[in-house]
Amino acid sequence: MRKVVLITGASSGIGLALCKRLLVEDDELHLCLACRNTSKAEAVRAALLASHPTAEVTTVQVDVSNLQSVFQAAKELKQRFQRLDYVYLNAGIMPNPHLNIKAFFSGLFSS
Repeated sequence: MRKVVLITGASSGIGLALCKRLLVEDDELHLCLACRNTSKAEAVRAALLASHPTAEVTTVQVDVSNLQSVFQAAKELKQRFQRLDYVYLNAGIMPNPHLNIKAFFSGLFSS
């Protein structure tokens, strides 16, 4: 069973470098690129698959500065995957005093 890795901000910079490095180490991963810009994410996905054809790479749209976007992405991820093995929160985030991070993550994959 492939390990599932979610990386926010994966379409450029450190997030993209991390994707490349992880696939060099293990190209049997399932990378899920969590990005704001879907066209940029799809271009990155295509490039990663061209250089690592045995990998599995998918995308999910999320703007981590928008709470509704985060909840929508979490709902989509919960439907797609039974689990996330690794989560790299690379994208910037706008502080939100109304968000209980502990409750959010504990409820993300509960039934």
